[in-house]
Amino acid sequence: MQRFAIIFFVFAAGCSDQPATPTATSPQGEQGNAVVKTDGHSADGPQLSETTIGNIVLQPKAVIDGKLSLLVPDEFSEMDDETLKLKYPSERRPTLVYTNKSGSINVAINHTKDRMPQSDIGAFHKQLDGMFRNLYPSATWFNSGVIDINGRDWLTLNLRTPAIDTEIRNIIVGTSVDGRLLLVSFNVTKELEDQWLEPAETIIQSLCVRD
Repeated sequence: MQRFAIIFFVFAAGCSDQPATPTATSPQGEQGNAVVKTDGHSADGPQLSETTIGNIVLQPKAVIDGKLSLLVPDEFSEMDDETLKLKYPSERRPTLVYTNKSGSINVAINHTKDRMPQSDIGAFHKQLDGMFRNLYPSATWFNSGVIDINGRDWLTLNLRTPAIDTEIRNIIVGTSVDGRLLLVSFNVTKELEDQWLEPAETIIQSLCVRD
């Protein structure tokens, strides 16, 4: 199998005094498929509009120079540079992170500099899956594979990993944009997991790449 340079990415969740934890999981998890409200479809994919899941309002965003659109919780704000560097000390930190006030729930977007043709997503998933299983032997896995989101293949990992004083549910998906690996992660502390899994699924299913 082709070997890829392992991209070690860390998506932090939980309180600021907790260590960053890698994320892995598929968006389909235990909650089934949420329905994303749209204003119809165009040649570029679904046109997203405001969606409410329970009492959580999701708003459409366009990021990476408009090449990725997705739904983000209305109450979330962009993590400032200082906090971003503190939570993600590696130079491979995410491009953009949307977070709640306490930092216990994050939507992280990382358009890496690592070359990744779309045709290699399946092979890279297998390598990434193995890396996470080796790093986190006690993790609880919910899903792992390659899925279709709005007509595009995305690798997906879905698991719960231990932290100092809690556990963190991590959902990672990844695809190729402009020939480079794009990773999107949703993570949430175990205490808030039940409330946020359905909105997380909706966020993941809203992802649409225009390239």
